[in-house]
Amino acid sequence: MNVLLINKFFWIKGGSEAVFFGDKSLLESAGHHVIPFSMQDERNLESEYSKYFVSNIDYANGSYIGNAINASRIIFSMEARRNIRKLVSDITPDIAHFHIFQHQITPSVFAPLRKRGIPIVLTLHDLKPLCPNYMMYTEKQICERCKGRKFYNCVIHKCTKDSRSKSFINMVEMYLHYFAGYYQDVDQYIAVSQFHRSKMIEYGFPESQISYVPNCIDTSQFSPSGKDDGYALFFGRLSEEKGLRVLLDAASLCPDIPIVITGTGPEEQNLKQAASRSGLTNIKFVGFKSGDALKDVLDRASFTIISSKLYENCPMTILESMAMRKPVIGSRIGGIPELINEGENGFLFDVGDHEGLAEKMKLLWESPSQRAEIGSRGREMVSQHFSPEKHLQQLLSVYRNVGLDV
Repeated sequence: MNVLLINKFFWIKGGSEAVFFGDKSLLESAGHHVIPFSMQDERNLESEYSKYFVSNIDYANGSYIGNAINASRIIFSMEARRNIRKLVSDITPDIAHFHIFQHQITPSVFAPLRKRGIPIVLTLHDLKPLCPNYMMYTEKQICERCKGRKFYNCVIHKCTKDSRSKSFINMVEMYLHYFAGYYQDVDQYIAVSQFHRSKMIEYGFPESQISYVPNCIDTSQFSPSGKDDGYALFFGRLSEEKGLRVLLDAASLCPDIPIVITGTGPEEQNLKQAASRSGLTNIKFVGFKSGDALKDVLDRASFTIISSKLYENCPMTILESMAMRKPVIGSRIGGIPELINEGENGFLFDVGDHEGLAEKMKLLWESPSQRAEIGSRGREMVSQHFSPEKHLQQLLSVYRNVGLDV
């Protein structure tokens, strides 16, 4: 089977790319031929198909706002359509599986695929089909104002990076993509959490169009040493919606519990200043870590914390923690409660409740034996229910749902 696998980044930028490359590896190991389609970047992995990739464009600095041509590329990329048309004329994919593709690749590539009768599958790493800023989070809280396709709320509330001009472009993008029927062109959506699946159905997508296939974790890549150096760990993006302020407030109630924060992001300096002002000597920022360095920090932790305030889907941080036999304390929101069974492989606390978080931190901190038991149950759970082998079979089942004989 020839699988056209689409993601706008062809390097490990974050969790979405880890899932993308994981799917690529699983499909190839099962004997399928994977054809990647992505964007040019000096950080890309090698690919014989890179000649088809779209040219690099970086929207992060916002320079596209004053350029109508670049702004229009966010909505519809003629280059991506040309390149995908050339690719499918040179090679015939049996299926097109999309991951993150908005803005740099865009749904402009759907038409050449539909013309050739190639089924389209889209993994939902976020809630972009429902929300212009993809997070359903703005003004420091959950937001569902755009329900019923009221995407103008994005402009009113400046939901995209607190910018009215950027929000306007995202609003136009949503309206045009809906009116053009792009989201109806997708044969099957893959929700990685039951929560995201239920949101899609709640917003009007047919239940039969959305399959549930959670992320997976290869526990053989995690070798717990049994170390416990006595600290709680947060690892991830340092942004407002990740609830780090809640963690700092909880830290003030747990002065005897060292907390290590690894990662970077827009709130990094603000968080460091807030910790310093509050005299939180038990907080330590260690910067961005990945690969073996991150695994080492995780292996030596007592437990991990995910304090998110937004609708998380199936966070890899939870799966990775459990693979390393670490208990997880997570906020009760989105897909997080689907992964954490209270008292079995971790604990939950209400979103924004720093006192509740502190209580669960103290509970784990005071019982090393309980930490070890909970950590072991977590690894057993992800080994059984979130294995790569199970993920591959679920993925192939989706492909069969759209007409492939695999």
